[in-house]
Amino acid sequence: MFQDCRIVRVPPVCRSAFVSGRSRCDLATVGGVSLPSAADVLKVQLRYGWLTARRVLDDITTDEYHWEPAPSCWSVRRRGPSVRGWGSGEFVCEDAWPPPEPLPTTTIAWRVVHLAAWTDIYRQFAFGDTRPDLNDLEVPGDLSAGLAWLYRSQDDFIDAVDGLTDESVFDPRPAHWGESVPVVSLVTTMLTEHVHHIAEIGVLRDLRRGYAVSQPPPPALSVPSWWSGRRSTDA
Repeated sequence: MFQDCRIVRVPPVCRSAFVSGRSRCDLATVGGVSLPSAADVLKVQLRYGWLTARRVLDDITTDEYHWEPAPSCWSVRRRGPSVRGWGSGEFVCEDAWPPPEPLPTTTIAWRVVHLAAWTDIYRQFAFGDTRPDLNDLEVPGDLSAGLAWLYRSQDDFIDAVDGLTDESVFDPRPAHWGESVPVVSLVTTMLTEHVHHIAEIGVLRDLRRGYAVSQPPPPALSVPSWWSGRRSTDA
């Protein structure tokens, strides 16, 4: 379906903002709804997407967390001579570079730890000065510690994104693969990565129990009027 691409008439008082390079104008509206900036959209998408997706992991059991749906799965395992992967400490998140062909199926434990680790790494590259290495990260071996790491890494990343301005969202930052890219690109990459893996976790839970379950409505979050569709004249 094609989007409505009608021209938006910018009020004269706002035109100087566009000429000076500012990315938003608080007075510009479409259909009575204030236009958000790129930073506004990124913040709400990230918070809404990540926090509402946590319900996919509600009431997960240890058996589900470590369940191996196929032979030769990658998972979180106790360190040993035959276990290849990354991480410090007693446990290892199985991995290999270059990746094997075909790629192994992965457990929920692997996906949770993978997400937590890369969320911390991307946050440091996008907002910090350190350049962490996967092998320096301690891998938790149990369900509660894995979920705690994931949720803490998400909260820290959301807090960092909340500090972005309309200008800094486009600042170039080094990516872990070597090139320099805008902050918005790094944040969007992590947003997409979480949607991808959390959806996989939901499917794995359905397969493990043998049937799907209906999800309750997501929890209510505080969102701006442009996200909810409320017009600026609404009560």
